[in-house]
Amino acid sequence: MNNRYKSLDEIMSSSLFNEITEPPKKVPRIHYDLEVEKFKDIVQFVKDNNREPYKVNDNLTERSLASRLAGIRKDSARIDYLLPYDELGLLEKLKEPHKELPKITSISDILNSGSAELLGEELEGESSIFDTATLEKVTTMPEYVAKRKKIKDFGQYEGLFKCCQKEITEGKRIITPFFNEQDIQEGSFYILKGVLLYVEKVGERQKIKGKTNARLRCIFENGTESDMLLRSLSAELYKHGRRVTDSEESLLENLEDPEQPRGEIYVLKSLSLDPQIKSIKNLYKIGYTKNGVQKRIQNAENESTYLYAPVEIVALYDVYNMGINEFERALHHVLAHKNLDVTIMGANGKMIVPKEWFVADIEEIQAAINQIVMMVQME
Repeated sequence: MNNRYKSLDEIMSSSLFNEITEPPKKVPRIHYDLEVEKFKDIVQFVKDNNREPYKVNDNLTERSLASRLAGIRKDSARIDYLLPYDELGLLEKLKEPHKELPKITSISDILNSGSAELLGEELEGESSIFDTATLEKVTTMPEYVAKRKKIKDFGQYEGLFKCCQKEITEGKRIITPFFNEQDIQEGSFYILKGVLLYVEKVGERQKIKGKTNARLRCIFENGTESDMLLRSLSAELYKHGRRVTDSEESLLENLEDPEQPRGEIYVLKSLSLDPQIKSIKNLYKIGYTKNGVQKRIQNAENESTYLYAPVEIVALYDVYNMGINEFERALHHVLAHKNLDVTIMGANGKMIVPKEWFVADIEEIQAAINQIVMMVQME
């Protein structure tokens, strides 16, 4: 090769050495400002369509641009930052000159400044001292708050919990999600935050603050009890609980007088004027009562379980020699594939998914009842 060097001095003075030792040229850094680029997307949309983006239902891209523009217009700092890129004047008209608040150093300054300036009544975007939107809401405490306490006679319930645990292990009971506060009945089991509980008693149902409620007696497997309200328990179960289904063996009960009915299974038809409900053929509510169905349905138009509408009694069945609430659940289980799949808007604005309404003709319901009766008689 021609590039032969005879000494270190020759190497250091050569062009090759300068080329090797010369620091590399810096690659220019590309600055990508996401806020600016997103605003440019809005500007480009306006250019292409000769209008601002709208929150239309069928175009997710346009909805996103419209939401972004609305967010920028609510933030004065973002407006200041993006004004140099606002080719179309989308933000210019929103930029207001800053109005200084009066300097307050004494009581005299307060009196001389005038209430409007001090309270922010004339300053757009400034909060008045009467604006309570950001303050923590204060709610009235209830007169009575249920608390758990140690139960004195827990020994009589220990066997009940052990039996339930055994039946869960054997598959006679199943742990399922909790969906409906109407499932909370006397003699039912639930798991709340990992603790098994037994609903021993459901008090008289009554209207409390416009909603149906009842005082319960709940026994917990850790030896405590609580007299919480039905709605309080259901709220906790929705968040942290599970339901334990009834054992098939619990359908049979020892009764002092087997000739007396334990209650009634009722079949009701909705008289709702809602087209969504009215158009469904063979739609029936199936439930039970121990105190007479007329009393149960007298306030139907105000209760979500009756779809906020009057109902008509279609059929009644007396139940003997078996648990009435367990019978109802067994009937619901047999007809589960006929369960109404619909959502309606409640009076409180919340969406409701009814659980005790079924789309089945009377003959099918009668056949399901006969099936359960035969099963119980064979026990």
